[in-house]
Amino acid sequence: MESAASPVEHRAEPKSWIDYIQKDLPEHLDWWPYTLGAIPLTLFGLLVATGLLLTFYYVPSPDKAYESIEQITNEVYLGWFVRGVHKFSVDLMILFLFFHVIRVFVTRAYRTPGELKWVTGSVVLLVTLGMGFTGYSLVYDNVSYWGMTVVTNMLGTLPIVGQPLLYLLRGGEEVSGGTLLRLYDLHTKLLPVLLGILVAGHVVVVRLLGFADVRGSRRFHPFYPEHTMMMGAVAVGLLVLITDLVMIFPPTLGPPADPQEVASDVSPPWYFSAPYMWITLLPGPVALWSLLGAVGLFVVYPFLDRALSERGWPMTAVNAGVGTAVVLLVVVLMMLDTRM
Repeated sequence: MESAASPVEHRAEPKSWIDYIQKDLPEHLDWWPYTLGAIPLTLFGLLVATGLLLTFYYVPSPDKAYESIEQITNEVYLGWFVRGVHKFSVDLMILFLFFHVIRVFVTRAYRTPGELKWVTGSVVLLVTLGMGFTGYSLVYDNVSYWGMTVVTNMLGTLPIVGQPLLYLLRGGEEVSGGTLLRLYDLHTKLLPVLLGILVAGHVVVVRLLGFADVRGSRRFHPFYPEHTMMMGAVAVGLLVLITDLVMIFPPTLGPPADPQEVASDVSPPWYFSAPYMWITLLPGPVALWSLLGAVGLFVVYPFLDRALSERGWPMTAVNAGVGTAVVLLVVVLMMLDTRM
């Protein structure tokens, strides 16, 4: 029987960029909690493919946007299916990014030399949220119109940069056709390119810096074919899951945008509902500064962890407590949003 090999025995020193990609991987990357980083990458590919198909029919005009979505949903062959795959792909990408962040946070996989991995991954999450919001707004039915209004109002209340950012997104004081065009350009041009660069950068950083050590992970296996085939199986499973979701919950379309009639549900997308309720429940300055502080702390948390660890803090227990508290708070805020 082959004895358990040490990590060093399975790894050769990389000599070129292709060797970095082909480096052997620790066995724990086959354990399901550690596939949560590869799943969003697969979903990003689905988003790009379905998004390109949708641009063939979508018309980014306030007079034609809703009509083109209606045509995609009801007239174009399999248009409803492509639209549904696109919608569920972004929702699942954001969801699995959240799961990935929770796993990395609880296991403290960002520890030295992994700080750069955490920072680049944090920026990927923030840009993905921007992608989700801009795509949600392009439907231009009454719910997305007022959801767009709510989110841009939230951005407008940010200190110093809020009003310039609001005018930049809206193209004026109110949500208008110019807002739709700007969000379309962001969603189909700037943000996808930026996200693609960030995702590629994050993958390169992870491969160069290596993976965090995990107790019980003793062996290594080749990136190809073992790991590649396993990720392929995950991708097939995702396709089956998304297909089932689209068939069970096909995409719908509400009444067209009406600036004169507030939609019955003016909540933003689910991934913004917790911040929306936070701002709704707390006084403006307190809510805004606390959110900004939370985002800033989130990005630089590995450096805080290092500083506190050097002072003797039990950071594994601290992270478990903080992570549990944040997840519970987000769930409670999202539940409150559904009831208001």
